[in-house]
Amino acid sequence: MSRRKTTENNPGGKGHQLELGVLGWDAGTAPEPAPEAREPDRLAPTPGGRPSPPTAPPADAPGPRPGAANAEAKDLIPPVFTVSDLIADVNVRLRNRYGSVWVEGELGRVSEKNGVYYFVLKDARCTLECVLFARAAAPPFELKEGLHVLVRGYLEVFPSRGKFTLYVEMIEPRGEGALLLAFLQLKKKLEGEGLFDKPRRPWPGVPRVVGIVTSESGAALQDMLKIARRRVGCRVLIANALVQGAAAPLSVVSALQLLERRHDVDVIILARGGGSIEDLAAFNDEAVVRAVHACRVPVVTAIGHQTDTTLVDFVSDLRAATPTEAAERVFADPALLGKRLETLLARCARATAATVDRAFRKLSDARLPDPVVLVNRRSMELADCQLRMERATLARQEQARTRLEAASRRLAAHLPQRRISERQNRLDHLRGRLESGAVLALRDRAEALSRQAARLSALSPLAVLERGYAVVSLADGGVLHDAAAARPGDGLVVRLAQGRLLATVDAVEEES
Repeated sequence: MSRRKTTENNPGGKGHQLELGVLGWDAGTAPEPAPEAREPDRLAPTPGGRPSPPTAPPADAPGPRPGAANAEAKDLIPPVFTVSDLIADVNVRLRNRYGSVWVEGELGRVSEKNGVYYFVLKDARCTLECVLFARAAAPPFELKEGLHVLVRGYLEVFPSRGKFTLYVEMIEPRGEGALLLAFLQLKKKLEGEGLFDKPRRPWPGVPRVVGIVTSESGAALQDMLKIARRRVGCRVLIANALVQGAAAPLSVVSALQLLERRHDVDVIILARGGGSIEDLAAFNDEAVVRAVHACRVPVVTAIGHQTDTTLVDFVSDLRAATPTEAAERVFADPALLGKRLETLLARCARATAATVDRAFRKLSDARLPDPVVLVNRRSMELADCQLRMERATLARQEQARTRLEAASRRLAAHLPQRRISERQNRLDHLRGRLESGAVLALRDRAEALSRQAARLSALSPLAVLERGYAVVSLADGGVLHDAAAARPGDGLVVRLAQGRLLATVDAVEEES
């Protein structure tokens, strides 16, 4: 068991402090439930319900005998077993071959006698005899014929009748709505026992110690602690528990009992975040429901969301829609306490005035030797009480003002203007880096563009024309590459760097 105790400041709690304590075990080291003793009389011939290993046949039994080799060895007689030895040997072989097996099928011929369930599992072709001991593995739902189930157990031959039997160690419904079926059956059973008729118990308006049973790593705990820090400070004991999985019911029951054993806990919150019906199955477990019902401390349940309903909600003293709502209902609100205090002070003032008035009437009716002395004495006592009350009120106001000033100083240290200024400076710095980077990028792009333009200009045919060359084409637009392609009299177009010339071929001279 690990224990951790921390104390946190509670600015919203008018100077109170929120004291947190963590009780229980880590989620990863939850103790396994103590295995129940196997039914001592499991319809088997040997103690403990286990078949005895095969024993050698007696010396005078027929069968092979050690050292009996002789000339007739080829006619050896095969070993002969007694019925008990054969069944014991078969059971050992079944256990070694199959061990614990899972079988799925439909329930049939269900009966119960002295805490032992007898039924068969069947499919379209075969049936299998089954036995389930309720003390070792109580079914979580009512066994009815026709239900489709999944069971786990071990195979044995029932010695006294020679029946092939599956001894069931776990059973669960299969198919759509299986968990809902188990939920409704258990609800009907507990409602028939009157567990849901338990009167609801109140808890103090300002609890001194609040216990919380939930997962220490869950978001539900953080939501409740946020509410607790804003409310009137008190001790909060956190009993860490698994809230999901096969070990969750035992973990939740142990955490509840751990808080219940402490005599200073005023109220317990049992909480968990939302989830599917499979995730919330631990809070529909019969052991958890009975533990909440038997808890002597008022229990507030906050399981899942508003639409989620579990069986523990029917036996708790208050059902909250969410963990946040549970914290708001349990932890005292300073504003409401202030109004209640004002109401009590007004009632106290009226009661004091009425008491003084009755005292004056008694004095006026009584025949005293010196009533003036008595009146003066009572007046002095009243004035003294009034003075003490005024001093106490001023002292409380001063304490409240001191706490308010301290809270204001702490709040000023976390004002958003400082963070805004830091973010503005960072924004300016990033803007400068962005602008300088953009200028450099544009300069690089401009230089690259100039280089590409120079290369393009160097490769342009117009640059060749600038050096005095010309492009000669025929009148039909084809460029003239060979003088033999022109004939005398053909029209030519001579393209220069600046303008064109129209010419006529007078003669064609080919290179020799």
